[in-house]
Amino acid sequence: MSEVTSPQKQGIGAAIGKGLAASTGALVSVTGKIFGEARKRAGSSVADFRARPEHSRWRAYALGSYGLIVAATLAGQLWTDNAIKAYVRVQPVELPAMTQIFVRNDSRVPWHNVRLTLNGIYIYEQAELRPGLFILLPVNKFAVYDQVGKPTFAPKNIAPKMLSIDEGVQHFETELRE
Repeated sequence: MSEVTSPQKQGIGAAIGKGLAASTGALVSVTGKIFGEARKRAGSSVADFRARPEHSRWRAYALGSYGLIVAATLAGQLWTDNAIKAYVRVQPVELPAMTQIFVRNDSRVPWHNVRLTLNGIYIYEQAELRPGLFILLPVNKFAVYDQVGKPTFAPKNIAPKMLSIDEGVQHFETELRE
């Protein structure tokens, strides 16, 4: 047997369904307006922020400052006062007791008219020093020359403090430590 529902029961269920549907629609409509308005405001404020010239100017300042810091850091890391790429070392020798000066050309080009000056006084000259080659001199090979060209050699117990290297137009000066 089929159950027969009364028209009164159908009217109450239909009314409850219609009421729930209406309240749900109203809730969706209200929240849609609230959040839709918030979405519109957020979108317009972001667009307004991006369009403001003072904000883009500040972004440019920040990026420019960062670029300057990076460039200065790279320049500081790559800069050297040793333009001729000389490697210099003091070589003390026990027997016989003396000190030698080691100078190597670490560049890719030969040095011409090389002049080494020890402690600002004593000089040694060589016509050429090719790349990768070196000069190893005892300090008593450096000399001071008078007007006639007569050399006075440095004493072999002199303490080397400073060495200057002149090669053509380039100059390099370094402090020496034993």
